[in-house]
Amino acid sequence: MSPDLSRALHDAVDTGPDDAPFDVSSLTGRIRRRRTVRAGVRSGVAVGAAGAVALGATWIGRPAPSVLPAARADAAPGACGSDVSSLPAAGDPAVVGLAPVKGGSWSGGPDVPAAGTELGELVGRTLTPSLVRTLSVAARDAAVADMSSRAQEVLADAEQRRAEAEPGRASGLVDESRIQELNEAVRQARVEAGQASQGLAVFGIGDDLRTEVLITSGTTVVATDTEPAMATPGDYWFTSPVASGLASAMLDVDLSTCASPGDPGGVPLPSGDYSVYLTYTETGERVVEGPWLLTLLAPPPAATGLPAGFPLDDVPLIGGRLVSATPMGTSDEDGWGVEIAVDGDDAAAVAERLLGPSLDMTPDGYFRAGAWEVRIAPSETPDGERTVVYTVRPS
Repeated sequence: MSPDLSRALHDAVDTGPDDAPFDVSSLTGRIRRRRTVRAGVRSGVAVGAAGAVALGATWIGRPAPSVLPAARADAAPGACGSDVSSLPAAGDPAVVGLAPVKGGSWSGGPDVPAAGTELGELVGRTLTPSLVRTLSVAARDAAVADMSSRAQEVLADAEQRRAEAEPGRASGLVDESRIQELNEAVRQARVEAGQASQGLAVFGIGDDLRTEVLITSGTTVVATDTEPAMATPGDYWFTSPVASGLASAMLDVDLSTCASPGDPGGVPLPSGDYSVYLTYTETGERVVEGPWLLTLLAPPPAATGLPAGFPLDDVPLIGGRLVSATPMGTSDEDGWGVEIAVDGDDAAAVAERLLGPSLDMTPDGYFRAGAWEVRIAPSETPDGERTVVYTVRPS
């Protein structure tokens, strides 16, 4: 979905009644709530003022486990400790796949991403790939028709609101700023109605596959996620003009050990190589597709050598080697520029999570963290070492 379309949907719904038929706000609300709840119990690997602190499930102030859930011959197929081969293999051609997300979105393509590809090297314990599936012509047409109908209802409601305000405008009871807001709502609703009718980008497609994620060490299932999508439960699949025969959904998978008899699980997976599988419903039975390959890196040590004036209480930093820490002005209160060398394709995302589970953002892309505003970006040193760069300014 394009940014303009997304904004149009949000604004059109937000200006409508509480029971508006086209409820994009509930979808985005589920995404935010899911991210907030999950970020509160696990995320990445951090370094705070007191030393190394791992934010992940119950792994706070204690080392990663040395023993993963054990293989169990009595485990049900797909359950913790089961052998992934106990599930029937999916048929050909593949109807679901996983792709690493580049720049915050899946770039798309004509085919479902093939098994066997790398999902990356992660320093955190959250996996956020794009889940891609085939979409039949009938399912797409039905989704387009439903989306178009809802968009027309939003447009009709916006036009009615504007019409009801006109008498108040003439008598001076409704000010011009309110009329301008209503006009903008109508304009945006018309844009959405036009795009919806064309069916270029379709969203709100249900998951009839009931997709789940399994993580294995060897062939033993050591982590599971039965609700991997950010917006579950609900219709969260999206398509784009680039790949109209495919639908995708952003996943948010907790890389913590699964529960088994005598062990509640919930501990971040230790470093090592893992395989990622998808299970879904095909012709009435659960089948498995995969694997995709995943490497988890060891937690980096605390960065040393930070100046005494750096506000670690408000701005916890990711672990790694301190490359530089430079005041932005003549005093500590003017802000800081910090660069930390750390491996991991997700290092910048981990650094953002460490600031807090639910943060406001400024219009120019800074996170509000206590008395400071922080921008985080991936970078690299002149010799190619991967880094995370913090720009910290006073609020």
